[in-house]
Amino acid sequence: MTQDARERTKWKARLSGWVDGLPSLIKRPVKKLILETTFGILSSGTLKQSEIARALKEPCRLHHTQKRISRMLGSHSEVSWAAEQLQLKQIAPLITGEMILAIDPGDLNRDGAPRSEQRGRVRDGDKGDIVGGYPLLSVVARDVKRRKTLPLVTRLLSSEREGYRSENGDILSVMEEVRRHLQVKPLWVIDRGGDRGTLWKVWLEDEWDVLVRAANRRFWLWRGHQKTAQQIARDLPLKHRCSLRRGQKKEVPFGITRVALREYPDKPLWMVVVRHGKREPLVLVTTRAVRGRRQGERLIHSYLDRWACEEGYRFSKQGFELEGVQARCFTTLQNLVALASLAWALLAAYQDDGGKLLEKARRQKPKRPPVFPFYSLLAGWQRLFSAARVIFHPWLRRRRDSRATAPPQPDLFADTPGLLGMMK
Repeated sequence: MTQDARERTKWKARLSGWVDGLPSLIKRPVKKLILETTFGILSSGTLKQSEIARALKEPCRLHHTQKRISRMLGSHSEVSWAAEQLQLKQIAPLITGEMILAIDPGDLNRDGAPRSEQRGRVRDGDKGDIVGGYPLLSVVARDVKRRKTLPLVTRLLSSEREGYRSENGDILSVMEEVRRHLQVKPLWVIDRGGDRGTLWKVWLEDEWDVLVRAANRRFWLWRGHQKTAQQIARDLPLKHRCSLRRGQKKEVPFGITRVALREYPDKPLWMVVVRHGKREPLVLVTTRAVRGRRQGERLIHSYLDRWACEEGYRFSKQGFELEGVQARCFTTLQNLVALASLAWALLAAYQDDGGKLLEKARRQKPKRPPVFPFYSLLAGWQRLFSAARVIFHPWLRRRRDSRATAPPQPDLFADTPGLLGMMK
């Protein structure tokens, strides 16, 4: 077996080991669909079902493979739930209390597909226009010290779906689902869109650890007065200095003070004001106590590292061509988005062991580790499997005529250690 063949077998075994961890109520054909579609997304770099079918290299007509995948993605709504549960099961144990969890609403522009099911109106984050499409909601963990990114959840939503209540309800539902799988209590970081009274009410009553950028559209209780965030930023003396990014020499002034919401005057919050040379200061509010310059500097770095969530949206749209998907069925779109997030999670979980994939990617700067390595890992995966002749077909379909003479094929849904043992 060549070195590339061993590497391909190792990655296929990892993916099949993940699929083994799906909930027991998921039927075997759906498990097979999740396995094949996730692999096809990684190998093709797109969510187009024709390219996913082509990446599987099955010994049958391409039309038959594509038709089967399209039919099952549109008829099994449980795929998105199962993929999300599997992703949380695999990634949640890797989350530590020092990491931050960035949550940010995104969008899927479907303005060119007016017949898409349950399509609503969203704001295009790239152009700022209101277009037809679907809202996205993603949660990404970021290790500030080790500079590692781990995706936890990406959901495709719709304001036209049955049972929809509000965007606040969707945000709280995703946060509660993620917290249910975690063993630690990390810091949630949200941009100014999270400065909402409904969200603050739940966070304060349930004692969440959150860091939110103030949107300057409410009054805060501060030193016996009611002032907006920018008014407090103007009057607060900035006694401390720190760098905006780790390793930067240029420092900016910042200050720390205690505030409270008018609805909850007995629940203290801490406000960090940073004057960074722009038109208006950066104002952050957190439920965690901030005592001193070092804790304030750590919170500033935590907020700026929430870029991992936005970079994750960019990776989904560019690396997996999310906005180029041609499906119009809402169930199919939900399943493809969830499986694309699962594919990204597989790369993230083994990014420290992705040296072979990075070599295959032929990076121009091999001595400098990439800050966001997933584009290179995805390119390496595609080059690694482009030379493969068969993928999963020998594993999934045993030949009936040679059961007595041929050695048994490894069971795809067997335990991963056993499969790895057969590889050795």
